[in-house]
Amino acid sequence: MRPVSDKFKAAVTQTHDIATLVEVLQDSVVIGTLNTVTAGTVTLDAKAQSRGRLDLTVIDDGTLHLVPTTSGDMLAPYGRELRVSRGVRYPDLTTELVSLGVFRIDDTNIEDTDSGLQIQVSGMDRSARVSDARFEAPYQIAAGTNLATAILALIQPVLPDLVTSFVATAVTTPAVFAEEEGDRWELAQKLASDAGLRLYFDGDGTLVLDVDSSGAPVVTIAEGPGGVLLSAARRWTSQGAFNRVIATGESTGIGTPVRGVATDTNPLSPTYYFGPFGPRPRFYRSQFIVTAQQALDAATAMLSKELGTTQTVSFGSLVLPHLEPGDVARVTRSRAGINEDNILDSLVIPLTYDGSMTGATRASQVFA
Repeated sequence: MRPVSDKFKAAVTQTHDIATLVEVLQDSVVIGTLNTVTAGTVTLDAKAQSRGRLDLTVIDDGTLHLVPTTSGDMLAPYGRELRVSRGVRYPDLTTELVSLGVFRIDDTNIEDTDSGLQIQVSGMDRSARVSDARFEAPYQIAAGTNLATAILALIQPVLPDLVTSFVATAVTTPAVFAEEEGDRWELAQKLASDAGLRLYFDGDGTLVLDVDSSGAPVVTIAEGPGGVLLSAARRWTSQGAFNRVIATGESTGIGTPVRGVATDTNPLSPTYYFGPFGPRPRFYRSQFIVTAQQALDAATAMLSKELGTTQTVSFGSLVLPHLEPGDVARVTRSRAGINEDNILDSLVIPLTYDGSMTGATRASQVFA
C-alpha cells in the first residue's frame, strides 16, 4: 500500500473532491503539466512483464499547443514520461496525492472533433524502457556477484538517474551469460524471482526489489453503509492449479544439481497436497539457482503466488488509489458468499471522478 495519511484513508471512502496531477518529465525533470484530462486509467498488474500501463485523454482547444508537430514537442513519444497522481482535495482546498506511476510516452494519437482536439496518450512504466534496451553484445555476470549488484548493473546503464529500494540480500549469482539481443529486464526479473524476490517499478518510478509476501489485510472492501464495494464476481476453478513446486538448479558451475521443494501442507487448505485435491506438482528448472536455499526460496515464492488461485474475485469499488498489487484486502459481499482475505493481483484506477476502480484478486488462503 502506498503511504497515505489516516485522513486520506477516511476521505476516499466518502463523498469527496478528487485531485489529479499529470506531469510531463524529461530526464526526471518536470517540463509541463496536463490540466485538461478528460479520461484515463492506470492499470497495475503484478503478473504482467511491465507492472504499470497508462491510457490518457487530454483536450486542447487550440490554445494549449499540446499537439506534437515535431519530435521535440512535449507529448511526442521520444523519451518523455508522464508522472500520474490521484488523490483528495480537502474542504480547505489542500490536496493529498498518491503517485500511481511514471510512464514513458509510447503512443500519441490526435483526433480533431467538433468539441476540440482530443489527444490520446498511452505508455508503460519504466520497465519497458529497460526491456527495449536489448543487449548489443554478449553480456556476462561473474559468478559470486551479489544479486542486487547484478540487477543494478543491468538496469542503471539504461536509467542513469535510477532510484532504488532494495531489500538486503546475501544471494549471489552463478556465472550468467546473455546473448546479443537478449532482454535485460526479463533477465533481471528472472534473477529476482529465482531468489524468491520480486522486481518492479513502483508509483514513484523507483525500482523495488522486495519479498513477495502477504500479511494482514490493509483495507476492507465491503458492501453496505460506509463500504466501498459496488459489485463483485466470484470464480472457482481447479484448472492449472498446483500444490507443490519442485525447483532445481541447473547451473554448470555446480556439481550435483540442487533442489528445493515447497508443498501446500495446510490440512485446511482446499489444495492440501495430501487431501482430496490430490498431488499436483509443478517443476521448475533454472541455471540461476546454485544453492539448495535458493531452490527452496524460488519454490516457496512460486507456491505462494499459486495458493488461492482456485478462487478468484473480481470487483468494482470506490477508488482507493493508495492500493497496490500484492496488498491483502478483506473482500465482503454476502449475496455472492464472499467473505475472506484476498491478494490484489491487478487494479484499474480511473483518473476522473466518474469512474470506479476495478480489481482482480486471488484468495490469500481458502479454508474449508
